[in-house]
Amino acid sequence: MSDTPTPLQAPDLSAATLTTPTQQSDRIELISRARSFLTSPNIRDQNILSKRSFLSEKGLTAPEIEALLRELPLQLPLVPPRTYPQPAPSNLPNLLIGLARIFTWITGTSAALLFIYYRFILPRITRTYEARHMLIKHQSSLLSRFTDSLRTLKDTQESSYVELPRKSHPAEDSRYAQHHTLEALLAAIGDGDPESIPDETLLRCALEELTEPKDSGAVSTEKLFHHFEAKVLWLQGEDGAQRQGKLWYTLNTNPVFTSSPPPPPSPPSSSSSSAPKPLPSELLWKYNPPQSNIAPLLPALSKLKTSLQSRSTIPSVASAATQNALQTLSDFTGYITTQTYSLNLPIRGGFGMSTSVGLGAEEDELRREIRALKGLVLNRRSFLGPGIGDSFPTLEKIS
Repeated sequence: MSDTPTPLQAPDLSAATLTTPTQQSDRIELISRARSFLTSPNIRDQNILSKRSFLSEKGLTAPEIEALLRELPLQLPLVPPRTYPQPAPSNLPNLLIGLARIFTWITGTSAALLFIYYRFILPRITRTYEARHMLIKHQSSLLSRFTDSLRTLKDTQESSYVELPRKSHPAEDSRYAQHHTLEALLAAIGDGDPESIPDETLLRCALEELTEPKDSGAVSTEKLFHHFEAKVLWLQGEDGAQRQGKLWYTLNTNPVFTSSPPPPPSPPSSSSSSAPKPLPSELLWKYNPPQSNIAPLLPALSKLKTSLQSRSTIPSVASAATQNALQTLSDFTGYITTQTYSLNLPIRGGFGMSTSVGLGAEEDELRREIRALKGLVLNRRSFLGPGIGDSFPTLEKIS
């Protein structure tokens, strides 16, 4: 089928229906109008079914509609319209509203929490912190006062006990004190256990045996332990090494053994630096017998005894004045009591009750004063010691 439409033959389309020339011309005009309708740009791309239904409504028959549709050029694929559908509404406002609500909730909650914290919690924390701070400060002040008291007590003790003897070194066992050489010491032990000998005794005997006047009485560490290995055989081996360690510890910690550096080989020059620290094997050791600390104590004890005797002979001024006052009051009370009861006693009434008939105002006043003075003396007597109160006469004895 060619692209150019061929005109329809009137006799072919309406051979059976058209009978008059007028009807034939109307039919041809209707077909031409339908053809121009179908070729219009607005209708060309419409659906075929809608075209058929529209032409049939206008009075065209099915063969005429088919002929008109075949005359139309081939339809190209439908191009999608350039007007795209309207996009969905944006969710940004809703998102912003949600964020604003969340921010409002967070702000309100934070404000409420801050109010609760600063109104109720923070004051309690502050009071607790201040209480702890004050407690720590009080404890620090007490500790500082206690430290000052201890320092003062220590200074007082040092100044007061300066003449007292120091702690004396424990005396050496009398079984070993009489020996001055290792040979004599080992011979005295005999078949006994040689390891029972104290370390101090071994060191003393070795130092006394090796002491020479030309060396100012000092022995080097190396020479001392070589002498031990030569004289005492059980100091060799592993057990002997342990015992030598104990001897070295005793040599450094016991106050009766003193060390000194070896003398320099030549006088040091002014430009040379300080002498290096001597090695432990080069130290010189010396034995210093412990001194007795009893002699410095005797003058202090004599001075204390004299002071106590002088204080015991001097009577106390306050105690003497108190005794004189109590003696005077006791004598005066006894005198007043004697004078009072020497008067005529009043007639006793019935039921054992005394009456004041026959007594004047002066006698009543005197009796009241005597009772007050008696109570005062009894009260003063109750506060005295057992030794003082028994030495004075009481009112019962006087009366």
